[in-house]
Amino acid sequence: MKFRVALIIILLLFLAGSTAAADSAIINTEKVDQYIEREMKISRIPGLALGIVNDGDIVYLQGYGETGLGNDVDPQTPFIIGSVSKSFTAVAAMQLAEEDRLDLDAPVLEYLPWFDMAGEYDVSKMTVRHLLVQTSGIPWAAGLATLAENSSKSLEEEIRALRDVALEHPPGEHYVYSNTNYNILGLIIDLIADEGYSGHIQNKIFTPLGMENSFLTKEDGENNGMASGHVKWFGFPVATDVQYLDNSLAAGFIISSVEDMCSYMLIHLGRGSYNQSDILSEAGVAELHSPGCVLADDSNYAMGLVARKAEGTTLIMHDGAAQGFNSGMIFSPEEQWGVIVLTNFAGQLELPAMGVALGVSDIIKGSEPESNSRLWNIIYLGVLIILLVLIALTVRSLVMLPKKWAKKIQQNPPRGFFPVFGRFVLPVGLELLVPFLVFLYIPIGAGFSVWSLFALFHPDLIYSLWVLAVLMLFKGLWRSYLAFPIFRFKYGHII
Repeated sequence: MKFRVALIIILLLFLAGSTAAADSAIINTEKVDQYIEREMKISRIPGLALGIVNDGDIVYLQGYGETGLGNDVDPQTPFIIGSVSKSFTAVAAMQLAEEDRLDLDAPVLEYLPWFDMAGEYDVSKMTVRHLLVQTSGIPWAAGLATLAENSSKSLEEEIRALRDVALEHPPGEHYVYSNTNYNILGLIIDLIADEGYSGHIQNKIFTPLGMENSFLTKEDGENNGMASGHVKWFGFPVATDVQYLDNSLAAGFIISSVEDMCSYMLIHLGRGSYNQSDILSEAGVAELHSPGCVLADDSNYAMGLVARKAEGTTLIMHDGAAQGFNSGMIFSPEEQWGVIVLTNFAGQLELPAMGVALGVSDIIKGSEPESNSRLWNIIYLGVLIILLVLIALTVRSLVMLPKKWAKKIQQNPPRGFFPVFGRFVLPVGLELLVPFLVFLYIPIGAGFSVWSLFALFHPDLIYSLWVLAVLMLFKGLWRSYLAFPIFRFKYGHII
């Protein structure tokens, strides 16, 4: 009898092990590899790393392409993860809340008594929770200004400078995504955590999870084989010395590998624990995943994560973009799987990582993955071609201006208001309109150096636009210079 019981127990353990192995084996890794290689070719991604977790285990890790340093990408290759960093900041905030050191519903002023913002709305009503779920009322542009200016100010200096920025909405009433929310959280954590922000992330998240290829400074990342970020120049990815802002670490500049990120996803899927490390309570994880304010339909921003209903289940996700890097993280607490994709390429018009992550998730669920839309790549190439053609035509026009236009004006000067307007005033006005829009109207309207921001991701487009604007300015001024003596001496009464 005892032998039979023992035999049954052994058989059950064997079947349990076989079932776990089957769970891992259900992922068609060959299909995943083919899909990713196809997407990399379409989007011209130099290097990509993939991690998949399922039922509490890391089941697939793979690197594709090159780091840009002459090495192949592998699961340990570090990448800048962009705004996926926000979820780490949210975890740190929740840890401090569970230690009763941070009250999520307390006013921000309780931790930063000097904090102030301009405008008609009461900043004293802004709470820590509002920062976490992006309902503080801080405008989107405020979070981009730091990137556009490539600011070297300290984090506190950046937050103090908000006194000149007006709140867009009353705190707690509307969702407005802004990096500034998480930079403020980073400063609060830095002040109340024993080890500061970086020390807390390292000692309370990275170390317990064994995240040995995750870093909090660019220097540490580069010293440990961080991939080179790439931006496109005329359609081809080129390695560049990417922007890295220490004052925006909490919002978008944590560095990690897919192997480490799989361990991190598993605390979200494992109710706060993984590998015998208790990072958060089950209630804390549930609160992190709870939506704060409805975005649209069934999509909601939670705490450093987006919670979205899809096909009867909840998907938790976030993507990230920093100069030269793009990341996508998606997982399902209900179905117990997760995907992380890190790439060393990014453009504001082309952000392939989340699309690839969603495609891999389709394969996990037994569906056919959809290719990333090529629309934005087509738009990018279309805009680039239009700009280059306009530059070429403008240069040609400049060469021909004195030979044709000025000569015709001199031989047959326009008489009366409408001929003068049509042959001189209107062309000059249109030529000066382009530099006016590019150098004055659009940057002033955006409230920050918008072209400097886009130049981080699409330098070929922005530099081409600047060249075109300068040429158009010169053309308008030169047309005026060529025409003025003719009008002055032959038709002074018109002028």
